[in-house]
Amino acid sequence: MDKAFKIPPKSPAHLTDTKELPEILKGLIGKEFKLTGKTRTDGTNIRKLIANELFTNGLPEGAIENEFEIVPPRKKGVPKMLRELIDTYIVTTGTSYNLQVWNRIPNCKTVLVRYDSGAMLKCNEVRYVFVKIDRENNKIASIVILTADYVETHFGKFGKPTIKHQLLISNKARNQIYTSESKILSFHDSKKLSYYITDTYGKHNNSIANEPNLQNLYSIGLLVEMVAKKLIGRVLQSNSTKNRGQALERMTLELLGYEIAVNKNLIGGFPDIPNQLLEVKVQDAQTVDLGRFSPEKEEIVFEENNLTTFDVRYLIALTDPKTGIIEGIILAPGEN
Repeated sequence: MDKAFKIPPKSPAHLTDTKELPEILKGLIGKEFKLTGKTRTDGTNIRKLIANELFTNGLPEGAIENEFEIVPPRKKGVPKMLRELIDTYIVTTGTSYNLQVWNRIPNCKTVLVRYDSGAMLKCNEVRYVFVKIDRENNKIASIVILTADYVETHFGKFGKPTIKHQLLISNKARNQIYTSESKILSFHDSKKLSYYITDTYGKHNNSIANEPNLQNLYSIGLLVEMVAKKLIGRVLQSNSTKNRGQALERMTLELLGYEIAVNKNLIGGFPDIPNQLLEVKVQDAQTVDLGRFSPEKEEIVFEENNLTTFDVRYLIALTDPKTGIIEGIILAPGEN
């Protein structure tokens, strides 16, 4: 994408009118677009296509370097296509879409760009371009252009801002696991769970969505034998971290004896497998996305049994990012 898009327009008044954008982008309808399965790559490719159409139409005049200031630190929350104040999203399946906006509150007047003239570009002025891809014929099926105000008016207010925690596992720690005999780093269950867990497998008919059954909650020791040891060497085929995580979760459910149809959606939420108080993660980069809950802080997860983030068991598969091979496993309660 041309570097010109990183520079804001000369003023807010220079932005292309939102009503003109459909006419500019309609030439993309029916154009071939093959999804790679890599979220960042697909996102970059769709931005390039849109940028090319905008560039061909003629970009608004850009601001001179000393005439403006990018307000958010490290440009957090600033649209990637700043010249036209556009963020792009790919839609692939279903009749609904979960719009996730990173590092800014969409329909608010927080300033993104401040001009020396006193003019400003704000969060609520960002235009959202949704591109629907027909996966059967690998073509762009439709394009929708919305503002944050339109989204709230027609679909409801945006949810509360979410804080997403991350866990750092160093290369040194990974290498220590890889070179160990078992290639597994495990800890005992939390003291609270130690009174309930079992080391014996018993076939169950519980749904994975059910709250933990303290009469049939497998110990970490049993999870090591049933799951961790059998995961070493397996391959997570998908190209994106999100899909690899889902593939790992399905493998884990299979090894635990739960039945789930291939085309059936997973539960989601925290923990991933509530019935076994088990959170499943893939580490193929330096950090692991933990979501809203962090084991660093004790929070109640299941009130009925007073189970907290310290009691939740974390199964983290350490994979080779290129091959998808699981090379090591961490299996530990949150408190560890």
